[in-house]
Amino acid sequence: MSAEREGNRGVDRPSAETARRLILEQHLGLRRLLMMGLAQVTGAEGHQEPQHEPLRALVEEIQSVFVQHLTDEEGLILPLLEGDLPLGPLRAEALRDEHARQRAELETLCAWPDDRSDHELATRFGQLAAALLEDIAHEEREVLTSDVIRDDSIVIDQSGG
Repeated sequence: MSAEREGNRGVDRPSAETARRLILEQHLGLRRLLMMGLAQVTGAEGHQEPQHEPLRALVEEIQSVFVQHLTDEEGLILPLLEGDLPLGPLRAEALRDEHARQRAELETLCAWPDDRSDHELATRFGQLAAALLEDIAHEEREVLTSDVIRDDSIVIDQSGG
């Protein structure tokens, strides 16, 4: 491990592999929760209007769990990306932008007015859940790989020795 990377990692920060594993485990839990939510709103499609309280409780639970995940991911993954030149800082910025969008969309659903249609809320939740599932899959393909999230820095034009 290079001294520069060691300095970025800090004493109490987990290794890249541990950070990657923790985030991937959270992704499994998020997938399950989002799929359960999708099943709930899909099951409600046969009714005139989804049940108010269960739907809103589900949206709030998903927001709480997802926002905590984003915070964990930012604490574990962003420092690794920031120190991985030349592409890491660009990946970190893209991840921050994605997280800001996800937080805003979840906030919008949680602030859904009581006098607005629960059916529309269910539809919007379904769209957001599908988008979040795609975001998770994209992140796993493009960012959370051992080629990207690693402890060792790759130095271009470095010769052995």
